[in-house]
Amino acid sequence: MANYITSSGFSDLNGTMVAENDNVSSYYSTNLQMNGSVLNTGGTGLDFNVSFATRPTRVYHINSNISGNGFSGSANNNGPEADQQTWEATATIGEEAATQKAC
Repeated sequence: MANYITSSGFSDLNGTMVAENDNVSSYYSTNLQMNGSVLNTGGTGLDFNVSFATRPTRVYHINSNISGNGFSGSANNNGPEADQQTWEATATIGEEAATQKAC
């Protein structure tokens, strides 16, 4: 498993996550100061939903591929306007995205 620092145009998605291969096992939002619930949806790279127990509940869909020492892609807030923003995850020091094998 590798640890990543995440950043996005959605401030709620700025934080950290743990992933192995094409699956995210945990996601923490620094902005919300809470762990999210992760649902891996399959596909190549990272393709998953993360939701945060806020009022109203916030649900995001992230779709990304291996890029450099992490992942790069987009996030959708699944809201009425379905806003799309950039999303990136960078491996923390000592971790390598190369250990994340694309299926």
